[in-house]
Amino acid sequence: MNMHNKIDFANYRPIITLGLATSAALGIMYTLPSQATAFSFAGDFEPSKWTLTNINADGSVDTTNAPLGIILTGGDNGSNLPGTTDWTISINSASEISFDWSYFTLDTPGFDSAGFLLNGIYTPLAIQDGDFSTSAVSINVITGDIFGFRAATSSNSDGTPVFRVYAYPPADVAVPEPSTILGSIIGLGFVAFFNRKLKN
Repeated sequence: MNMHNKIDFANYRPIITLGLATSAALGIMYTLPSQATAFSFAGDFEPSKWTLTNINADGSVDTTNAPLGIILTGGDNGSNLPGTTDWTISINSASEISFDWSYFTLDTPGFDSAGFLLNGIYTPLAIQDGDFSTSAVSINVITGDIFGFRAATSSNSDGTPVFRVYAYPPADVAVPEPSTILGSIIGLGFVAFFNRKLKN
């Protein structure tokens, strides 16, 4: 063996150890779930912290599938008058709420609707039977905001509006930060560099 190419592994051990430790630390730090990118009906958003409010409606909310999702059903009390069913929560800290949704109703399109509320302002998402989200809906909220979901009816007849809301991404999936890639690259870089040195 050419003595000029011989590497004393012991001399590099502290550097390799530092590189691997740095990689591990970065990997752990950057793969922690972020509140800004993961939403579910748990923790600060668990069902017990929400309030159901019916105004001229007999609607309800089914939380059986929480934290993965909920089903908000609007009114159909036969009054032939408008009504709303709201499920709302007071926000304790700044967050990004992201969700998918689907919608079902037997009523004529335009007579029922469903969507979300932010500080009393209603944003309809669904008006026609079979409507569903083609991409996640994301809303930024801050401390003190009142956020919620609404199922609305203009006639309280001909069938209920049914609004299904799904946590996005699913509540049982940890969401890594994009910078996870940085931790992986650094770790792989250290390993590849010293592997080449040792092979030489």
